[in-house]
Amino acid sequence: MRLVRVLASAAIAIAAASATAQVPRSIQDYVCRRLDDFTVTGVVASADQRELGKINKDFGFLYRFKTVLMRYKEPNKVRIEGSVEGTKGVYILNGSIQIVSIPKLRLNTRRDFGNSPGKRKSLMDMGLVSEYFLTYTNFKFVREGVVEGTPVGVFEVTYKDRDEDTSHHIVYIDPKTRVVRKRDAYRQDGTLQAIYYYRDVKEVSPGIWFPTRIEVQNTDRKLAGSTVYRDFKVNTGLPDNLFQ
Repeated sequence: MRLVRVLASAAIAIAAASATAQVPRSIQDYVCRRLDDFTVTGVVASADQRELGKINKDFGFLYRFKTVLMRYKEPNKVRIEGSVEGTKGVYILNGSIQIVSIPKLRLNTRRDFGNSPGKRKSLMDMGLVSEYFLTYTNFKFVREGVVEGTPVGVFEVTYKDRDEDTSHHIVYIDPKTRVVRKRDAYRQDGTLQAIYYYRDVKEVSPGIWFPTRIEVQNTDRKLAGSTVYRDFKVNTGLPDNLFQ
C-alpha cells in the first residue's frame, strides 16, 4: 500500500514537472503581437470602496463608473468614457500624456507621466504584454509556476529608469494564451500594493485572447473590486483623433 502511494506521488510530480517544462523564459514569447486596437465595455461587478481605499485613496474612483466604454490603440493610446450620477467623464492616455475631463465637476487636467511610468495605464492593465510596454520596462524570468491549474512563466517587471520609478510587478503569464493570469503590484517603497487576477480567458479574435473578468485584492487578501468585460471588437482601425 505504501508503494502505491509512493508511485502515485511520483506520477503527480512528473505530471506537474512536464506541465511546466515547456514554459518559455523569454518575454518575447508572451507578447500579444496581432493586436492593433480594441473596443470593449467594462461593467463593475463588485466594488467595496472601503477595501479599495486600502490600495490607494483614489483607487476606487473608476469603480464609481458602473459601466465604461474602453478603447485602446497601439502604441499605448487609451480612452475610457463613462458616467456616474448623470456626470460624464473621459480619461485619455496618449503615450505618457494623461487627460481627465469631468465637466460637471469642473475637472480638466493634463499630466505628463514621462517620469512616472508606473502611473500610466497600459495594455498590462487588461492582462496583455505589448511591444510598447517593453520599451520602458525590463522583464526578468523568475521561475515556472501554476495559477489556478494553468502553467505560467513568472516574471519580475521593473522600469528602465529606476531613478524615477522604483515600483515593480510580479506577473504570471500563460504562454498558450499570452494572458497575464495574476499580477502582484508593488509600491515605490517595495511594499505590496494590490493583487490582480485575470479570469475567464476567452479567444475574442483568432489568436487574440483576453480575460473577461478582472479582480483586484488588497494586501488583506480581501476582494476590493471586480470588473466584467464584454462586447470585444478587435482591430477595427480606430482613428487617432479619439485619443486627443
